[in-house]
Amino acid sequence: MTSWPRLLVCGTLILVLASCGTADPHAAALPTVGLVSQETIAHACRQHTVRRRGTSGFEMLPDGRESFTARLAMVEAAQRTLDLQYYIWRDDVTGTTFADRLLAAADRGVKIRLLLDNTYDAQVEVSSAALAAHPNIQVAFFNPLTDLKGIFAGNPIPVIGEIDRMQSRMHNKIMIADGTLVMGGGRNLGDTYFGIHRQHNMRDLDFIGAGPVVGAAARSFELYWKSPLTRMGDQAKITEREREKLRDLRRHVMRKKRALASKSGRPYPLALNRTESLDILHQLVNRMIWAEYEFVADPPERMMRQGQTTSPVWRSIETAVRKSRSQVVMHAAYFIPQNDTLELLRSATQRGVQVQVLTNSLASIDGVAAMAGIANRRAGVLDCGVSLHELNAHAAGRKDYIHARRLTPLGMHTKGFVVDDSVSFIGSYNMDPRSKYINTETGVIIRSAAFAARMKAYLMKDLQPENSWRVRRAANGSILWTGQLPSGWRSVHRMEPDAPLLRRLVYCFYRCLPWEDFL
Repeated sequence: MTSWPRLLVCGTLILVLASCGTADPHAAALPTVGLVSQETIAHACRQHTVRRRGTSGFEMLPDGRESFTARLAMVEAAQRTLDLQYYIWRDDVTGTTFADRLLAAADRGVKIRLLLDNTYDAQVEVSSAALAAHPNIQVAFFNPLTDLKGIFAGNPIPVIGEIDRMQSRMHNKIMIADGTLVMGGGRNLGDTYFGIHRQHNMRDLDFIGAGPVVGAAARSFELYWKSPLTRMGDQAKITEREREKLRDLRRHVMRKKRALASKSGRPYPLALNRTESLDILHQLVNRMIWAEYEFVADPPERMMRQGQTTSPVWRSIETAVRKSRSQVVMHAAYFIPQNDTLELLRSATQRGVQVQVLTNSLASIDGVAAMAGIANRRAGVLDCGVSLHELNAHAAGRKDYIHARRLTPLGMHTKGFVVDDSVSFIGSYNMDPRSKYINTETGVIIRSAAFAARMKAYLMKDLQPENSWRVRRAANGSILWTGQLPSGWRSVHRMEPDAPLLRRLVYCFYRCLPWEDFL
């Protein structure tokens, strides 16, 4: 990338990030990169957080309703501890419901630790000093750059020459209850990830696990919680005024939750009793498939690296694809494979492996900038022999994912694949440069033919012509999108289907920017 585009992108990112940070009134200054040895970072980034140990039980959660109630059941059933690590915690029905139920859990004595990425605004009550005043709740924010004051309070400002590190994100999504159950995968806490947003919803995928994998996830959480990059409020500095606000917070959150849920039609329960919660969890555990696994998570030190260091999660994914012999079926919400990944895919197809990939379309995606990256790599993906599909925003199967009052356009946020009907992956990792070089990620690889069969059926459903557009080259080299209308008739497009004019214009502008490394 030439110098002037880098300056342009850097300036744009500073303005964007300066508008979306979350200030922490009790935060101490963070260390800068110079305080951490690059040799130590390189060593940490070469390691998996936890390697495979024995077997654990796993079930996949593709449906937003079941994933929501499973999380709620974990909170309501917890008796000792709850640890939550999330990238985004929205101020909506989902975010406020979990804020309310976590507060109720803390009131009955559960020790709760919330670890959130500091870049995006957190749910208002979750990020408030009043919640942190609860003796059983600790709220921490993870961010790799120095905390500044004034208008930049809580926002990451880059050290010169460290553009990648400026926009690093803790993209992990993990929830652990009583050291007994873990939930991970792609979903953040927000309505759009659970199918109840009033304007746009995304299909997504989580797993719930029991057995040694819970300890593996817990050790990863501890690394982040104790990292010098984690900032948390000092309980000694909590004021009496903030403690008084805590007493009012319970009623306020409950009223807010009910008001928001009423607007959305109350599609999900706002609370569960202990019997209901245990019954839900008992059913999920009974459905689990016990299998060998590998839990992988990037170390927090990865945030402090200088230059490009590949994610340990990526290396596990790369190994699985490299060993493929017959088929790879992959869902990647933001599929932006750079040259080395294209070579990996080309090598697979050349040895006879059928590679099928579903990603977002221009009409379905939640971020037009990421779509520019997807589009700029289309030709390369097709030249590798990959069967490429883009999600139809009006897919026939969207009724299975959307639980709002009316059907909205459908997007995808899924990150998962199946290799050779025997190896499955579910996690937070997108097949893009951001996940590979910039963010921290997590996921689990499950080695089980039975689990792979279950997951493949889910993945293949949205590869059907009524649910996605098959992307191909025409005889003249141009791109064609082929799908199936509700009537059953074949539909062919020479431009991205269903996208409105304004979105097309923004998309065309983004495609001209030399910023793929940041997508």
